[in-house]
Amino acid sequence: MLKRTRNRISLNIFILFLLLLLGITFALSVQLFAQEREVRIQPPQAVAEDPLVVCLEQGKQLFWEQEYSEAIKQLEICLEQDQENPEIYYYIGQSYLQLGQKAAQSGNPIRAYQRYRKAYELSDMAIEKYQQQIEELPEDDHTNQYLQLAYIHQIRSLIPGVDEYQEALDIYRELLEEKPHIISAYYHMGWIYYQQEDYQNAIDAYLKYLEPGMKSDFVYYHLGLSYDKIGERKKAEQYFQRILEEFPDTDMADRARKELK
Repeated sequence: MLKRTRNRISLNIFILFLLLLLGITFALSVQLFAQEREVRIQPPQAVAEDPLVVCLEQGKQLFWEQEYSEAIKQLEICLEQDQENPEIYYYIGQSYLQLGQKAAQSGNPIRAYQRYRKAYELSDMAIEKYQQQIEELPEDDHTNQYLQLAYIHQIRSLIPGVDEYQEALDIYRELLEEKPHIISAYYHMGWIYYQQEDYQNAIDAYLKYLEPGMKSDFVYYHLGLSYDKIGERKKAEQYFQRILEEFPDTDMADRARKELK
């Protein structure tokens, strides 16, 4: 009995250690979610009177308001109406992922693990449904489905022990070969390369995102960090300074000021 107790304590400590190692990444992932809402291509709006559409929109709104538990309840009602809709699984999974993040930050490794496991299972269902849509209608334009698939692989790589960044990168690259105008792919690729500590590729991807005239404090910040990592401090400071000039009242501006000290 004593040995089991010790093993359980050791497991809990190990899980907590993994979560602490990912603390900074988790903090920035909230910003990534917010930015992703803006850059990800959205599917066409369906007829507003459709009860399922209304239900799903309410669930998504709760998700973006960070009411994750309420979002899950609402989206599970939607799931009763349509068990084949991948977007429902997608947002339920993302809600559980965010709840796992909160549990990790509050020092509850067991609850975090439970939430992450649920997020992973639901995102698997979303992947299956998106792939099914693609296979059933091969002649249709599946850009949105591929973007969702890539983002699922990308964001669930935040779960301790999961690394699907390469799967996400492969999808983004294939999309860009066919449709180079999808600049949101560069945004996400830059973030993935940064997580992989591939700073030069992160820089290249972020610059491609900014090339058409896009502006983003999140991108400027990670460009600054990436340039700093490869020893180009002056370029790093230029991007931190751009945040202060273009986005002076944001969380990233506070981070930039700290980097410039």
